Amino acid sequence: MITTFSLLFFQSILNLYSYVDMDKNSDSNMLILGVSQISSPGIPGNISVFGPDSFGIVQDKNGQIIVAGSTYEKGRIVLWGHDGFFKKSSIETGDTGQLLSNAIKWTTRKTAPKVGITNDLYLVNYLNNIGFDARLIEIESFATVDLLIGGIEKTSTKQQIEIKNWLKRGGAIIDSATGWGWKQINPRKKLSDDFARNIFYAQAGLVFADGFSSDTTQDGFLVQQLPSSNTNAYFALDQLAERSSDELNIPIQEIKILSKTLTTAVNCIPTGDRIFRSRLKTILEPRLCEPIPSPDRPITDEDILQRIAMLERIRQSKSLPAEDVEAHLSAKTFPGIPQITAPLVKRSIEIDHSVPGWHSLGLFANAGQLIRVSLTPTSVKKKLKVRIGSTTCDLRNKPFWLRAPDIISEWPLEEQETKIASPFGGLIYIVVTNPKDEGTTITTIEGAIESPYYKLGETNLVDWMQRVRYLPAPRAEIASDKVVLTVPSAEIRALDDPKLLMQTWDKILDLSAELAVLPKSKDYPQRYCSDVQLCAGWMHAGNPIMIPSTTAQNLVDVNYLVREGDWGFYHETGHMFQNSDWTFEGTGEVTVNLFTMYILDKLCNIKPEFGRLSKPNVERQYRLYFKNGSQFKQWKKKPFLALYMYYQLQQEFGWESFQQVFARYHSLLPNQRPKNDQEKRDLWMANFSKIIDRNLGPFFELWGVPISKSAKNSVSTLPMWLPDNFPPTK
Repeated sequence: MITTFSLLFFQSILNLYSYVDMDKNSDSNMLILGVSQISSPGIPGNISVFGPDSFGIVQDKNGQIIVAGSTYEKGRIVLWGHDGFFKKSSIETGDTGQLLSNAIKWTTRKTAPKVGITNDLYLVNYLNNIGFDARLIEIESFATVDLLIGGIEKTSTKQQIEIKNWLKRGGAIIDSATGWGWKQINPRKKLSDDFARNIFYAQAGLVFADGFSSDTTQDGFLVQQLPSSNTNAYFALDQLAERSSDELNIPIQEIKILSKTLTTAVNCIPTGDRIFRSRLKTILEPRLCEPIPSPDRPITDEDILQRIAMLERIRQSKSLPAEDVEAHLSAKTFPGIPQITAPLVKRSIEIDHSVPGWHSLGLFANAGQLIRVSLTPTSVKKKLKVRIGSTTCDLRNKPFWLRAPDIISEWPLEEQETKIASPFGGLIYIVVTNPKDEGTTITTIEGAIESPYYKLGETNLVDWMQRVRYLPAPRAEIASDKVVLTVPSAEIRALDDPKLLMQTWDKILDLSAELAVLPKSKDYPQRYCSDVQLCAGWMHAGNPIMIPSTTAQNLVDVNYLVREGDWGFYHETGHMFQNSDWTFEGTGEVTVNLFTMYILDKLCNIKPEFGRLSKPNVERQYRLYFKNGSQFKQWKKKPFLALYMYYQLQQEFGWESFQQVFARYHSLLPNQRPKNDQEKRDLWMANFSKIIDRNLGPFFELWGVPISKSAKNSVSTLPMWLPDNFPPTK
């Protein structure tokens, strides 16, 4: 008779050996003994696992690895996707500490090893308190301990060789890093070839990847069993060696994990790797085709071969000499190709060093076309760069592609002449990286074609009407000193009054600065760029602000902007003027809409009460919220409900009250700025109360927004204010 106990025992045996296909002799299951859930500090990054002796330990809800291990000859390694795992708030949450303890014992094969830590006194004390022999060490003393935690990033090449040899002889390393965080700090560098940790750990089949993790529970990551071999790119390649993704007899979710595993590996493994890339080449070459993603025929995460073939093709093209780069067929989708042949031109353009960031040139690089960029001898030291491509959206981690995923290239201008080429083409920019330099540079571009480009105050309107707007390049820019709009050229062919358009956009930026009480002039323009697919959201803030191509026509339609207005455009503009001191948790998508409403009010004469807050569902949310007890955790989840609170203040005290409050924040000394969310809420309530000479403590309390007793006391002598009929009774 099969009992419940025997079924559970059988299932436990299956779980125990779920990873046996990866390493039959592995004792790696001991790593998760006593571990059911670990914490999630911040947003951990992913780890690419790609060696025959490496494996995942913890995965996120999408099957991406956040803790991984590997054997390296006689040594052992465990990597974590965030250094916050070792901080007090995380290590004491769930079974995080138990997993670390298991990792120490597994890597060292000892129950009481000597542990050397390079930079974390708390971790030293924590490990000593749970029975380990831990100490702070200098990295040079690594050979005096059984296990080294951290420190690899501070080592010289010679030290790395010494540590690697020690590891091979039986040493042990535990380390942590966040790949996407490193990318943000080093946007011009490659995670695959410039991140010291990745170069070091790649020989063990592990590298830190550039993806974001997704928690499996509200509190972190569940740990039920070791992840399947589909999370290891080495074994994932075996799945594709003799069959296509259409022939894989595994669930769709596993196919998606397989796809993500392989695309992550292609993105992040060093160019010189000998474990994965040579096998990848062998598998791709016999059936390599030219993938061409488009809105009509996107490449999804189920099209595994096409995805990794495209990523590998892009990677290879970026390593070629400019003379050898060929056009990619997907350039037709985005950024586009000229509809008629256009003459190649040579242009010399003056670049102002005091203006940071991208400088538009009115030039377009055809896909695969060799471009020569020349500088004067004195300008070579100015740390300038040249860029092809106007989007900032990297789609490599997206589940589907409507265009090629990685189409942007930048080159440092370190010689008097630099040759460049892009397989996708795009608008050309000179990038000023050091705006402290004075003076100007004459930059000569040879081999590009002219693109439609209008600059307010510079471009002759007759020339625009008769020639410039009809130039055949597929991308165009309409600009002023404050704003640059980048759209498909088709959207501006009929634009008769670019001057009025840019004057309108200047006003939009001026209104935003006016509400924030900031100077209306900036050192650089705010850019808006359309793309057929974005990497985040419907639109997203940044410079450029990215918008979908379907809205590009509205971006250059002055009548639409003034009469109807565009919540999305004005919302993303508002993000560029938000201040974190008065934007506490739950209000990132709330305080931004003060700018949206202000622009609609002043530019379009659409008052806040007639905008989105007038919709019936907002009124229902408002009444239901108070009926259910006005819980702050619900307030934070509903941006338009939260905005209603700000709207009540605006209706009673006007926009001027917000401007006066914002102005107060500009005069704060560093030690007066709020240091946490509680202080942000307190200061916002107190400042607003003092500006309007009313006690807003009860108003915030009724809304459920937590305010400290001391903050309430600071305005208690002011007369109390509440809106009429507040809180609602029905």
